[in-house]
Amino acid sequence: MKLPSITLPLSVFFLISSAVMSQLSGQTSQNVRPLTAAAGENWVIRWNRSDDFNAREVDWRKWQKSPEQFSGWRWDNERNVTAQDGLLKITLRNDSPAMKGKNEKDREGRAYTSGMLKSYAKGTNGYYEARIKGAPMFPGASPAFWLYSTIDDTITQAGEARYSEIDIVEMTQRQSQKEGNERITDHNLHAILSNGKPGVPGREWHRPNDERFREAQANEYRTAFDPRTDFHTYGCRVATDMIIWYVDGVEVGRKPNKFWHRPMSVALSLGLRAPYLKWKDNRLVLDGEVGAGEFPTEMLVDYVRVWELDGKSE
Repeated sequence: MKLPSITLPLSVFFLISSAVMSQLSGQTSQNVRPLTAAAGENWVIRWNRSDDFNAREVDWRKWQKSPEQFSGWRWDNERNVTAQDGLLKITLRNDSPAMKGKNEKDREGRAYTSGMLKSYAKGTNGYYEARIKGAPMFPGASPAFWLYSTIDDTITQAGEARYSEIDIVEMTQRQSQKEGNERITDHNLHAILSNGKPGVPGREWHRPNDERFREAQANEYRTAFDPRTDFHTYGCRVATDMIIWYVDGVEVGRKPNKFWHRPMSVALSLGLRAPYLKWKDNRLVLDGEVGAGEFPTEMLVDYVRVWELDGKSE
């Protein structure tokens, strides 16, 4: 029996097509608002810090093309950041062969390159969410979704925050190949407080790996999945009194918000980790004894979204 042909109205065709594309890209009617939004909450998206990466290239009016450099490796967004097929791709490369014959000082920060998106716009309270597939190389690479402020060394009131950083997620940071280490995700807090002195000597770092601050600033979570093999959603609700972390909509940690009120940029990055780096003289430096590694390696981002409750900070 020959089935009759069916002609759909154009509006219905586009509706079905949009639904199919949304499913393929990870976007659904449920995540036009935060994945963990409660009934009745009115979240307003902030597109100056959000992106679906559906354009043919990265929107450099929104994201900084040349963010500030850190020690240990170098950001090269021109070479290592692309947007294609609705995904952001950040690549981490080993450029050590190009540094052959250079001394340690010349090689410092240049033997490895990667990429980071950092938003021009800043904010504080709100809900931050991204859907990310981690980099396959382990150990040595750490895909990250985080928020951070500038450092204000003019602040001299003792105990006042000069710098705020919220790590919504950092993946695959462990150096050891011990089974299960690839499933550990970190959801931490960093801060610089003033010790009362002006300038750089007045900085008092509060880091989550310092035993004095672990209880207040460190969250370690062991996922039921390997974050390198598929996309998962990482979120964080930042309120005046509390910071709460989520993985795929499930709460994985919370800490009182004591020092994380400075305006922060949104960042997506692929950082270098041990065994290629080591901590020395209060900074990350290259470990010249390590081999070539499984480079290049890359992370993928489906979307990043920032919302504010009722269109304002909580």
